[in-house]
Amino acid sequence: MNTSEYSRELAVRTMKGHRIILNDFLNLIKRENITSILDAGSGRTSLSVITSLFSDVPVDAVVYPGDLRKINSIKEITDHNQNISVIEKDICGDTIIGEYDIIIAHLLLGEAAKFGNTFEDLLEKIIAMKYKYLIIIDYLEDPAVKESGIIKMCEKNNLAVVYRSYFTNQEPQVWENFTGTHNFGYLIKRL
Repeated sequence: MNTSEYSRELAVRTMKGHRIILNDFLNLIKRENITSILDAGSGRTSLSVITSLFSDVPVDAVVYPGDLRKINSIKEITDHNQNISVIEKDICGDTIIGEYDIIIAHLLLGEAAKFGNTFEDLLEKIIAMKYKYLIIIDYLEDPAVKESGIIKMCEKNNLAVVYRSYFTNQEPQVWENFTGTHNFGYLIKRL
């Protein structure tokens, strides 16, 4: 292995798996004519990956109303990109109007309870939106997220899981109620 191969391998090993999965999925669909993206539960990681790959595509960055933790974390990105619209909405309680080529739920489903919702309610609302592709990424260890629920909901709504991805992080990430070591992701297509 040469020096550049080793450096790339080291960079990949130290990156968070959820970022790698998102990047891989977006690269798979980048060749298509993508004209609109919804970043549901937007955060710095997802928004930076989206804007690096789709720099000229309009992005609706949805955050829970008044969630300054999220709003402040994406402010630096949104202040320098006129293609991004920050929308404060409760995905479970409000209607998201519009059709999107891609909807991204990056580390979103586990946060449903933070805002008085359930995993199932949030998943159902996201799956019911209008899109060509849906990307769901989360942690296997998150007690609020049920991977089997995602699969059942896709089957119930006649959605095709195009790719599944799993990633074991070398450095676990500590959250309030769990330690995340394993990321999983689904690239879903509406038939």
